[in-house]
Amino acid sequence: MSYRQLVDTERLNSPLPGPVVMNRLTNRQTFLRLALLLLMLVAAAWLPLARGECLSGTAADPFEAERVGLSREWIVQLPFESIGYRLGRVDVGRWTVVAQSGDGKVHAVRAGDAATATPGAPRPGTLLWSTSLGVPLAPPQPAGIDGRLIVVTHDMEAVGLQARTGSVFWRRRLPVPPSAGALPVGNWAYVPLRNATVLRLPVNPFRLMLPEPGTDGSAETEGGGSEQLVKLDPVEINSHGLIEQQPTPYGAGVIWCTRNGHLTAIEPANDAWARHEFELLQSPGGPVLVRDQTIFATTGTGELIRFADAPGGLRLVWRSLLETSLHPNEQRPQLLLKGETLIVSLGERGIAAHAADSGRRIWKSPLKAELLAIVGGRVWCYDRQNMLTGLSLADGEPEAFLHPGPFTLPVTNRASEKLILASPRGLLASLGPRTVAGEQPAAAADTELQEAPDAPAAAPPEKPEKEGADERFNFF
Repeated sequence: MSYRQLVDTERLNSPLPGPVVMNRLTNRQTFLRLALLLLMLVAAAWLPLARGECLSGTAADPFEAERVGLSREWIVQLPFESIGYRLGRVDVGRWTVVAQSGDGKVHAVRAGDAATATPGAPRPGTLLWSTSLGVPLAPPQPAGIDGRLIVVTHDMEAVGLQARTGSVFWRRRLPVPPSAGALPVGNWAYVPLRNATVLRLPVNPFRLMLPEPGTDGSAETEGGGSEQLVKLDPVEINSHGLIEQQPTPYGAGVIWCTRNGHLTAIEPANDAWARHEFELLQSPGGPVLVRDQTIFATTGTGELIRFADAPGGLRLVWRSLLETSLHPNEQRPQLLLKGETLIVSLGERGIAAHAADSGRRIWKSPLKAELLAIVGGRVWCYDRQNMLTGLSLADGEPEAFLHPGPFTLPVTNRASEKLILASPRGLLASLGPRTVAGEQPAAAADTELQEAPDAPAAAPPEKPEKEGADERFNFF
């Protein structure tokens, strides 16, 4: 045997490693791997959307807003404790937008636009503060917004937050749960309770700087001013019924309507507090609307009523039939007012416009929608087709449409001509009327006549009467 043959024989007999043979994948293994790959692709595409909302083509898109005669003034993202919480409620004031989220936080955003901003004040759209009050057990009630104080009800507590910093100024334990949102007016904050009373709390529990009717005692302060000597103890006012809508400012006082239609207005008089009452004899359709000393209200049976302040109390000016019944005790505002045109939500029957001076019907639209705001010459609504629709203020015809996108939380604004958008994930945006370069917006024309939000309120020139005069009329 030759040497080559010997080497070949040993090579064949030796256990040399051969080629690696791979087993074929089964159908189950192939399906699982494809499903895993598809899941990874979906997660990669979803992660950018989880961090922020997609605004292209929505109402917050600047190009879409310009197309319908609006301008996006600002947009801001509210911070949450985790992505599992959602925005619960948004309330709009003249200078502040207050939002409450499910994690117990209260957020404040500067409202307005650049034309009406005061020098040195935060720019519109600035997140002023976020204060945590703890995870609530009950749904949020409307927040009471004032230039100095914001009052919110948190479960069994009423909390006063400083409007500038958001710090907790005071907390008051309530004897019973609140039935509606609180409202700060002047020196006092009014909290409706479920025992058919209104708890009146001092805005500042330490001192009182504004004059009160029926008091003349004053003490000199360190700054040289005078401080009225009045009692700052909480007072329970008999409301003659359960209040289910947030009270409304009425001059220097407050007005509310109970579930059984008992309308009550409390305002300061020359020597005491005056209380005016009126019986609607039926359930109200929603919160009342107040402009100066004029009051508009709707009833569940379909009546639109106007009241005026008179020396003897509230005076009925006119009644107008809406030709349909309304949902009684609706918490959302059913009335909007622009000039002499009063917009009324008719529920399933659509939307109507009435003349504010006579109650005469101007037009009616079959659109079923929730009223949001009046911006320019259009009434903006959130309709049943999940669209933002702008109706002409003159004839009620649909003129503009916007896709809400993620902004599916309706926000009614009766404080200014701004369309406030809100998403459950905490994204807020403000749309105002579009202005041409060189023109001055209508809101900026009277800026000098408006009181700055943080400016101290001026005391009335009249000297208060003597102490003890209010004992002749004790409405508590």
